[in-house]
Amino acid sequence: MRYIVGCDIGTTSVKAVSFSLEGAILGSESIAYPMLHPAPAYAEQDPDEIFRHTVTVLKKLIAGHDKSPVAVVFSSAMHSLMALDEHGVPGSSLIIWADNRSGDLADRLRNSAGGKAQYLRTGIPVHAMTPACKLLWVNLHKPDGLYRASRYLGIKDYVILRLTGRLVTDYSMAAAMGLLNIRTLEWDEETLTGLEITPGQLPEIVSPYFSAPVTREWEILKDIPVIAGGSDGCLANLGSGAGGPGTLALTIGTSGAVRKTFKEVHLDLQMRTFCYPLDRDIMIVGGPTNNGGVVFQWLKDTFFADLTFEQMLEGAAAIAPGSEGLTFFPYLMGERAPLWDSAVRGNFHGIDIGHTRFHFARAVMEGILMNLYTIAGVLLEKEEAHILYANGGFAQSRVFVQMLADIFGMDVALNATNDAGCIGAALVGLRALGEIPDFSNVENFVKVAEIVKFNADVHAAYREVFDRFGKLLKTIPL
Repeated sequence: MRYIVGCDIGTTSVKAVSFSLEGAILGSESIAYPMLHPAPAYAEQDPDEIFRHTVTVLKKLIAGHDKSPVAVVFSSAMHSLMALDEHGVPGSSLIIWADNRSGDLADRLRNSAGGKAQYLRTGIPVHAMTPACKLLWVNLHKPDGLYRASRYLGIKDYVILRLTGRLVTDYSMAAAMGLLNIRTLEWDEETLTGLEITPGQLPEIVSPYFSAPVTREWEILKDIPVIAGGSDGCLANLGSGAGGPGTLALTIGTSGAVRKTFKEVHLDLQMRTFCYPLDRDIMIVGGPTNNGGVVFQWLKDTFFADLTFEQMLEGAAAIAPGSEGLTFFPYLMGERAPLWDSAVRGNFHGIDIGHTRFHFARAVMEGILMNLYTIAGVLLEKEEAHILYANGGFAQSRVFVQMLADIFGMDVALNATNDAGCIGAALVGLRALGEIPDFSNVENFVKVAEIVKFNADVHAAYREVFDRFGKLLKTIPL
């Protein structure tokens, strides 16, 4: 049987899934790896460790089949930065999206005319997550191995380089660096000049359909075509089914995001949303939050260590929508969209003596979703949506999903698997190989397990809660 492999290089693990060309999942393998925090605000990983685990996962998966795949296609977490020396050897650790060492520099740039102009050229809000801002920090502090490196690249670029000998990056990953001109799809000269780097220090920009064979001696991987693919956000959007008009995609894992697909560039004058090109005709517009499942885990560990998740959720479900006036702002880890403020912090508002810990539980859940609804509101200013495709770990909780549907006032389509990034990668590969003409008929890959209907009466009640959330957000110190 002919098959294709989608491989997602995530923040905390790498996962590879094999699919028949008709869309059936044939197998999967994954390996976890750590996030390192060598100093306050630092978040790093070992790029060679990630590469080794990626090769191991691919070898184990392919060894379970009787032949090689037609291609391996990559998805990857965004915003990572590493350096290579003149011999192609890593000169630094991998600095990942969660790294906040450039926070002060990013805040100053974002609040300047130059920062706004940079956003309008690149489509990426100015924030410490981006390699563009990480390079500001590099130029200021001049760390060995990073300052004036021979090459700068991200983790997917490094993996593809090690496999094929080609240093390339696709449109969406280049955009995620904050260094791509969103309209020309070339490196943005003005941004590069300000950072004192040249296009020659960066990978070659290619389409997501770019292909090169594995040229190094990696045993059973030898000669398999490697297709560039794209960023996890873009490919999760594609793999969730939210590619057509009237759809939204929402993911909550450790962090979260709301995204919408457009045919042209869409930018927000208040710099609340990003715009990533998957290819020349597909733009993924949306906003990421730092505060998804990590906040929910904090809630459980801090207030409900004596209960299971199910018991905590059962207690929260018994509280009325709006948590009887208790409002939570979920910014425990600073925030990206819609605030783009690394220093902002969380807040409970409206606490009274009648509130129990289950009120706090429901308020935390509502706060996470209210923040995502705020992001969605920016996207819905441009185009309406009537269905929300949801995936991520939170989708396993009926309480959470029903709350999501009621707050957004939309039916929620639950994907049959949490492999949206790998599915999106596989679809890009099939299009690159000419197996499908476009992404219009991919129902065999994008399977919906269930539609959760929203309750109109509860949504009406939540409209008042959301209005309170928005007013308080503008007035209380965070």
